Amino acid sequence: MNVSDLNFEDLKNFVSEDRLKYSKKYFNQKDRILSISGEVLLRYILRKIEIYNPIIVNDDYGKPFLKNFPNIHFNISHCEEYVFCGVSNYPIGVDIEYIHDIDLNIAKTQFHPKEYEYINNSNDKIESFFEIWVLKESYLKMKGIGLSLSLKSFYINIDEDKDNIMLSKFYNDYLNNLEGNNKSSNKTKGFSKKTNNKIKIFNELQNSDKIESRDEIIFKSWNILDSKENIYKLGVCSLEKIDELNSIDFKEIYKHLG
Repeated sequence: MNVSDLNFEDLKNFVSEDRLKYSKKYFNQKDRILSISGEVLLRYILRKIEIYNPIIVNDDYGKPFLKNFPNIHFNISHCEEYVFCGVSNYPIGVDIEYIHDIDLNIAKTQFHPKEYEYINNSNDKIESFFEIWVLKESYLKMKGIGLSLSLKSFYINIDEDKDNIMLSKFYNDYLNNLEGNNKSSNKTKGFSKKTNNKIKIFNELQNSDKIESRDEIIFKSWNILDSKENIYKLGVCSLEKIDELNSIDFKEIYKHLG
């Protein structure tokens, strides 16, 4: 959802008192709008799938979840004028970042060596940096443990010849303990799809096991172009098929929530 034309008054009636209170910590009106628009978008999506009166609370790691619908998972990310929300029957992570000039030494010191090698060998090093960044962030957000897991302890492999997902034993244990677990980019305005169907995640620091296909972790990334020709990178990590992106207009949200 693009929030560039929205104002705080448009949104405040569609969020919880807790979210309104939280948004007041921001002095900048734009930041306040971003803070509450994520919950507005979430409530709209939940209403579309006939989930009403969600109670949103945070777990011990600070990850929000639905207290009264624990088997419905969601994740929200926002940057500049965009807010994205993913909803799934399984854990999901979403991250969006504005692509801008950056010191690539950050990748050398913070990323796994194989990711740095991938970036360094890329024709567009800046875009590759942000692609790795949003995919790593979406993975960490999907797991719900934030940066308590070292960014160097796993790596994103964007080699199209890699068809298997290899994960550490730690993550297998995490999957087994989940409640209810049944176990090239054209830049156009709006959404520009860049689907990396074979992006895989590895952890070579511990013994790794192959995850069965029904438990595969799926990654996708997109380039987003705004009205000013700024480019954003969006990454999504999920345990089930990732649908295409949908652009939601606030008028549509108001019709369902108003």
